[in-house]
Amino acid sequence: MLAFPIANEANGLDPLKAADVALLIDVSASMDSRDVPPSRIDEARREAMAVLDKLEGSRVGVVAFAGDAVRLCPLTLDVPAARLVVEALSTGALSTPGTDLAKGLRAALKVMPQGRREEQAIVLWTDGEDLERGAVTAIDEVARTGIRVFAVGVGTRSGDVVPVLDADGHVTDVKRDDRGAVVRSRLDEDLLRTLAQRTHGAYFAANRPGGELGRLLGAIESLARTSRRQRLAERPVPRFPLFAALAALLLGADLVRQRRSRAREAAAPMARARGAAAAAAVLALLVVPSLARAQSAWERGNRAFAKGKFTAADSLYAQRLRRGGPDAVRVNRATAQGLAGGGEAAERELDRLAGAAGAAGDAARYNLGTLQADRHDDEEALAALRRALRANPGDADARWNYEVVLRRIQDQQQKQQQKQKSGGGGGGGQQPQPSQPQQQQQQGQPPPQPSPSQQQPQQAPPQPNSARNGAMTKEQADRLLNALQDLARSEQQKREPVRTVQERRGRDW
Repeated sequence: MLAFPIANEANGLDPLKAADVALLIDVSASMDSRDVPPSRIDEARREAMAVLDKLEGSRVGVVAFAGDAVRLCPLTLDVPAARLVVEALSTGALSTPGTDLAKGLRAALKVMPQGRREEQAIVLWTDGEDLERGAVTAIDEVARTGIRVFAVGVGTRSGDVVPVLDADGHVTDVKRDDRGAVVRSRLDEDLLRTLAQRTHGAYFAANRPGGELGRLLGAIESLARTSRRQRLAERPVPRFPLFAALAALLLGADLVRQRRSRAREAAAPMARARGAAAAAAVLALLVVPSLARAQSAWERGNRAFAKGKFTAADSLYAQRLRRGGPDAVRVNRATAQGLAGGGEAAERELDRLAGAAGAAGDAARYNLGTLQADRHDDEEALAALRRALRANPGDADARWNYEVVLRRIQDQQQKQQQKQKSGGGGGGGQQPQPSQPQQQQQQGQPPPQPSPSQQQPQQAPPQPNSARNGAMTKEQADRLLNALQDLARSEQQKREPVRTVQERRGRDW
């Protein structure tokens, strides 16, 4: 029996669990219809914001589509950034008019990484109009991937006219077709139900403010959540059946030869007994690989590890190592020791094994970062996971955990900055400690200035170039110049005449 290590996934790192969700939002002109007040796009945007509140800790992407489809936000753990993108969505977000649902679905598929399809979903908000008539083919493509689609039909079956809005959002006219007839946009509920059924998702109606938002949020919460840690398993490879079959053929030929020999006719019963014993031996050889697998200390240690019996797994791996063993067993044993409570010794062993090549080294680096993240030693976990990514840039699990740990560090730093800011607002005027990171100011904006009622000399140290002699500092002059330029641009825009744009005819909604 030969054995070799393979990488498997097992349970672990419970805090690092989430799903991948792509928000796909229709921003075509028909979404300005007001059969769902205040408008379809407003309802879709409001529901998308509510869904984002349920996705803290998950990776979220945002895709908008009209006549074309654009990825506005890649999969990210930064949910607040995705919220900013959704808040800014409007029917003028894309320059290509029309509605091409197929392009939107394909763009959402490109956002999703390979693997773990049961933890991935697309949440779609649209009125279901498919002017390009290519949605059926795209639905088949989505169904083959295994990604679920939660389709939200925004609108009513009776529909409403499609308004034409000016730059301030005021209605100036309604959409008309090539013959000049008023366009009326209606919800295509049948298409969206077909999409949900084919992808094993669900359909939700949004034909009134609020729609079925409660059901939608419940479906989002039910997405599979996973956790990851690696271990190495022993897989026995049976090599004896061919030799056993050859031996059986030789024994059979010998029996035939003996039966043909008169001289040994009297000894035929004993020959048959020997043949039966040989057949039993052949059967034993055929069964040996499965018995060896069941009795392997490495394999039994893996089974104990999978059941969460880490102390027993440690003992079984140690038993395997008594007669020697590859680095894969040492990685498994160190990981089991770490989960059983022997943190420092286990991490030292994993750190030593992290220099090994192949699957053992990859698993050691990954598990080291995972164990350190388990006990919230985020800085060391970040360094270990960074080593794992350098050695294997394609390790999606290591990249996932790296992003989660990095986000956790950033959240802690932000909380510390908020505490310092609230603590420094008192009369004492506390200054931040040198070891703490400075708060970043928004790009392109001047630092906040105290109001006229505040006494500046008591709140901050005097500036070197103070306006003691009536002279402005460089910063004050720059702020004043920027303010004057903004005021001049605003006045110029007010004086410019409003341009009348020739409305495009045809199916551009």
